[in-house]
Amino acid sequence: MVFNPTSDPVDTNLAVPLYYTGLSDIAQVSEQENGWKNYTLARDYHIDIPISLPALGITWFLIK
Repeated sequence: MVFNPTSDPVDTNLAVPLYYTGLSDIAQVSEQENGWKNYTLARDYHIDIPISLPALGITWFLIK
């Protein structure tokens, strides 16, 4: 889950470490169960998810 506590909109990339998940090549990510996108894991087993939230906005992700 991601929350923007500021009074300004936020557009950024969120680095998500996935080392202990058992994933090694591809992670599938769904924002609020709206379809799946494939992300290739970096050498240090993380992915960068682009985040765009309005002021005081909340969203959540599923990763498999």
